[in-house]
Amino acid sequence: MGVASVTRPLVSALVAAYEEERHIAGCLASLQRQTWRPLEILVADDGSRDRTAEIARDAGVRVLRLPHGGKARALNAAATEARGEVLVFCDADLQYAADYVERLVGPILSGSALGTSHADESVANPENIWSRCMQRAHGLPEDLRLNLTLEQRREGTVVFRAIRRTDFISVGGFDETGYLDDQSLAPKLAARAAFVDGAHCSHHNPETLREIARMGIWSGKSVYHLQGARGLISFAPPRVLWRAVVAGMRHRMVAMVPYTLALELGIFWGVMRRVLGDPSRGA
Repeated sequence: MGVASVTRPLVSALVAAYEEERHIAGCLASLQRQTWRPLEILVADDGSRDRTAEIARDAGVRVLRLPHGGKARALNAAATEARGEVLVFCDADLQYAADYVERLVGPILSGSALGTSHADESVANPENIWSRCMQRAHGLPEDLRLNLTLEQRREGTVVFRAIRRTDFISVGGFDETGYLDDQSLAPKLAARAAFVDGAHCSHHNPETLREIARMGIWSGKSVYHLQGARGLISFAPPRVLWRAVVAGMRHRMVAMVPYTLALELGIFWGVMRRVLGDPSRGA
């Protein structure tokens, strides 16, 4: 799993953060407890208007302040500033087991994998009603963000969580495609990331309808990337209302109605912003 300490290269953990003042401290504390050394932690603050950057600075890590442009742009900028041989892409609303980085970088440094991704991700807030709605919508148990079969684990994933910096830079980093931006490396590299068993993290799902709507607006960027203006038809309010009612009935869960409305009307607005040429906020 690991590499002898005398030969260990610097690894950079890049944390993309947009208005994550509730979760950033826990994320950074979990990264500061990592068994891998040396480890550089760099927060790419994506134009947050809350205390995200201040909390990160108080935690004693490097902070790169950026105008709001989305996760892909933030991570690409951080990669150019990073000093590590291997990059590990982290989200501010996740917390990581102490050996997470060590498990992810081991196969890359040994040459057995071009890139890696964790295979074990749990839900940090399964008690929240909107978190449960999100899990239901994705057909997942309330406490697991990933529920992989053995075959899926063997096949790997298009989501890269760790890769050598030179390989990342050579293909231009992530593409700005919204919700699917972390899947944009795979086609450019013509490769999939290897799942790493035992690399565990826990994820805070959205806890308010406002957060769900914002997730929808971000997803609208991906819908526009795939469908263009036709996305306005796919997520037209009458269709969204119908799907929301059906979702509530199918899942026998009243909360699925406002959840679906918030998410899909957010997608509609996200597409509309791009049709109108105004993708500035909420990307």
